[in-house]
Amino acid sequence: MTFSATLPPVLLVRAGGLGDVLLLRRAVARVRVAGHSPWLWVPGRYGSALLGPGEADAILDWDSPETARVLGRPDRAPAAFGNRLGRVVGVIAFSRGLEVALAGLQVGCVARDPQPPPGWHAADWYENGVIEALGSGEPIPALAPCGTTPDERAEAQALLRRLPSGFLAVHAGSGSASKNWPARRFLELAQILSPNHPWLLIEGPAEPRAGSIPDGTDRAVVARGLGLRVLGTALAQSGLYVGNDSGVTHLAAAWGAPTIALFGPTDPAIWAPTGPHVTVLRAPRGDLSLLGVADVARAAGPMLSRRALPCG
Repeated sequence: MTFSATLPPVLLVRAGGLGDVLLLRRAVARVRVAGHSPWLWVPGRYGSALLGPGEADAILDWDSPETARVLGRPDRAPAAFGNRLGRVVGVIAFSRGLEVALAGLQVGCVARDPQPPPGWHAADWYENGVIEALGSGEPIPALAPCGTTPDERAEAQALLRRLPSGFLAVHAGSGSASKNWPARRFLELAQILSPNHPWLLIEGPAEPRAGSIPDGTDRAVVARGLGLRVLGTALAQSGLYVGNDSGVTHLAAAWGAPTIALFGPTDPAIWAPTGPHVTVLRAPRGDLSLLGVADVARAAGPMLSRRALPCG
């Protein structure tokens, strides 16, 4: 199915986590290049990350009660929600079965499996879905880091004032314990890379504590409760970010931070974060307990030589 190019909004659907949503950035850019306004139907708490300069123009919250009603009885969709859906020229859904749910609203929908097939990185798979649906394959420029607003920069300053220029940032959590490098090793790494200066410890949305890093973080500045775009704005000023396969790692990469992403059981060929300065380390046999601190510190060396990190 190919959508008409006469109506501007195209809705991209992805009911996933923060990393999944951020991997839609190239698909969003592809929608805009094709002459449409990119809208996202994603979990609102994550979609907010892409509601900024040059990104998505509108967000529909996948986790809202309105979504539940649309999926259950589309003929009884709330009027305001149905009206918004009625404005789109078509839906490109990386979600199984949505085309059936939307049939009652008479909204054209192209569905693709959210799991990329072998040989595809997720970001390429999502972009290709837009190319096939819109019939638009002209080249798009390489993605720049996510932009920021003056208000976001001002809010980030409250955190940045407590950190040196080119600071180290780490996030020790993720949505799954199997994807976490042992927390104490993050502390050991910080003691090697930033022994005499404050560093940033991020408490992400998936863990109740700051990545469960043990005591000994007296120089850590803890970031908790920040909006995603404000956190991204702060991370863009870091000299190095190190984290697991998590939404926060995708956030750091998307905002252009020099990023080391630690992968265990998940496949970075599919799920690695995208950004201009990303290095991926995959643990031997997919077991993060086998990835040593020295291995990560070694990988940090070339990255630190490109961007000053206070040390010593």
